[in-house]
Amino acid sequence: MKLLIDGYWWPEGPDSNRMVLREIVRQWVDDYPDDSLTLAVPGETSVPVPDGVSVVRTRFRVHPAINFLELPLVARRRGSDAILAFNFAAGAKTGVVFLHDVLFQSNPECFTRIERIYFSAMPRLAPRAHSVLTSTRAERDRIARYNPRLRRVVHTGLATPSSIAAASAIDPGLNLTEDSYLLCVGRLNVRKNLAATLRAALRSGVLSESFPLVVVGERSGRIAEFDDDLRAAAEAGLLQFVERVSDSELKWLYTHCALFVCMSSDEGFGLPPVEAASLGRRVLASDIPVFRETLGFHATLVDPADVDAIASAIRAIVGAESQPPPTAYQQRYTWSAVCEAIRSELLDASAKPSTTKRDQRSNVS
Repeated sequence: MKLLIDGYWWPEGPDSNRMVLREIVRQWVDDYPDDSLTLAVPGETSVPVPDGVSVVRTRFRVHPAINFLELPLVARRRGSDAILAFNFAAGAKTGVVFLHDVLFQSNPECFTRIERIYFSAMPRLAPRAHSVLTSTRAERDRIARYNPRLRRVVHTGLATPSSIAAASAIDPGLNLTEDSYLLCVGRLNVRKNLAATLRAALRSGVLSESFPLVVVGERSGRIAEFDDDLRAAAEAGLLQFVERVSDSELKWLYTHCALFVCMSSDEGFGLPPVEAASLGRRVLASDIPVFRETLGFHATLVDPADVDAIASAIRAIVGAESQPPPTAYQQRYTWSAVCEAIRSELLDASAKPSTTKRDQRSNVS
């Protein structure tokens, strides 16, 4: 199969989106060496790609315009059988689009006006795709509920980044010791519910200069305002904020934390708590559909709006004198399974019979 792939995020972009794109392409090359892959990348900056993958430069620079207007022309010119786009569907019957989430539809209060305007192109273009892919059953159901005109919505799953699994843990130099801190990872925006997490951690009574809450992430989108108590706690060293760390440093933080906390109000997938669980750490997460699906009994789930419940859970987990080791977390998906599910949809879109058995977990319309 000759496949044209939307490579808008290949050189740069949101970390999670870029990671998913790169993992899919790299696994695809390994699993389907006879397929011909072309990445459509904006700009002229040199970008390394796996052996056997070709690059074509797009003239447009705006993601929705590239995908909808330019990718079909590139596909026709190169004789591509199908198009794999991300977030914004290509204007072609042989196109399949992977939507990471439509939280801007279900939770508009968590996004800026500019973000909502930009993201609004996703549901407008999605009906042009042969099928819409997403990462979880929970997100599949949300997409279908808010966009009833879509022909087909399929969940493919996601796996943890290979870069984290392969990294050697390196101390980031934050003066932390093993099991002596709480950890949060993710972009700092309203949807991550960070203010409630910080208040709950303070209310739990477990924080001190020698046992802080470490928050790793960059500001993004609509940001929650912190009150005087939270600012004072940060100044006293009870809260530590770190914008960016390497994969090796992140792995160290995951593997040495006493508890990983993720109280997002909603997620499409939510990789950080899955990463923490896969590395054997205890996880406290929001009691929301996606975490019931991806984490289940491997995490303690609480209402993200109940600060007292979050505080009590932190206190109970961290304060227990003896704790049984967490149940070994088995990932629900692999990148090979993700690629197989995507390829099956692309083969359908190109009107060619599938040469692989479709993953029945994903065959849901």
